[in-house]
Amino acid sequence: MGRMSAAVAHEIRNPLAAIAQANALLDEDLGDPRHKQLTQMVRQNARRLEKIVEDILNISRVQHRDQTISPCTLALNASVERVCRDWQGQTQNQPAPRLHLSPRAIEVQFESEHLRRILINLLDNARRFASQRAEAIQVSAGTAQSGQGFLSVWSDGPAMEQSVERHLFEPFFSSESRSSGLGLYICRELCEEHGASIVYDRTQREVECKPVEGNEFIAGFGPKAQALAGPMSPKEKRRI
Repeated sequence: MGRMSAAVAHEIRNPLAAIAQANALLDEDLGDPRHKQLTQMVRQNARRLEKIVEDILNISRVQHRDQTISPCTLALNASVERVCRDWQGQTQNQPAPRLHLSPRAIEVQFESEHLRRILINLLDNARRFASQRAEAIQVSAGTAQSGQGFLSVWSDGPAMEQSVERHLFEPFFSSESRSSGLGLYICRELCEEHGASIVYDRTQREVECKPVEGNEFIAGFGPKAQALAGPMSPKEKRRI
C-alpha cells in the first residue's frame, strides 16, 4: 500500500501542477468577481491536493531511507530555537510560541531535517486549535529524570473527544475537513525511524500566570525512548 500510494502521488503531481498553472493563467484574464471566486476555489483546493501529495511522498522517503546511514548528532536547544524562529517568520503567527529550553546543552541522535519536519507539523497543529492569548503555544526541550532528551509542543486548545484521541496518529484521520490527516502520522513515522517515540497527553501549563489545561505532544529521544511508546501514567508524562 505504501508503494502504491507513492506511485499514485507521483502520477497525480504533474497533472495537478498543470491544473494549477492553467488556473493561474485563466485568473489573469478574468474581471468578473464571480469568476475570480471560482478560480480562487480551484487554487485553494489544488494547494490542498499538493500538500497531500507531498505528505505521501514524504512518508515514502522516510520508509525507504538508507538504514546504513547513521543520523547525525544535533544540539536540541539550538535546533528547536531555530525552527521556531523560522516557523514564526513564515507564518507570522501572533503571539510567538513561548520557549522553555534546557539550561544545559542536550545532544540527540536525529536528522536535522526530520526534527524540523516534526516540530513544524506540531506547531501547525497547535496553531489550528490554540487561542490568541500570549503563551497559548509553548515549546519545551529538556532532559527527563531518566536521562532521556525530550521535545514537547503544548497549546491551550480544547480537550479532544475520545473518538478523536484514539486515532490521532493514524494516516488520513483528522477532525478537520480541510486537513490531510497526515501530519501526526508523519511525526510518528519519523520518530520511530530514529528509535524515538511520540505521545499525547492533556496537561496544565501557566498562561498569563494562571494554570490552564491544554494539549501536549511529547517526543522522547535516546536509547530509552521506546519506553514512551507503551502506557504511561499522567505523572510520568508530566515528569518530562
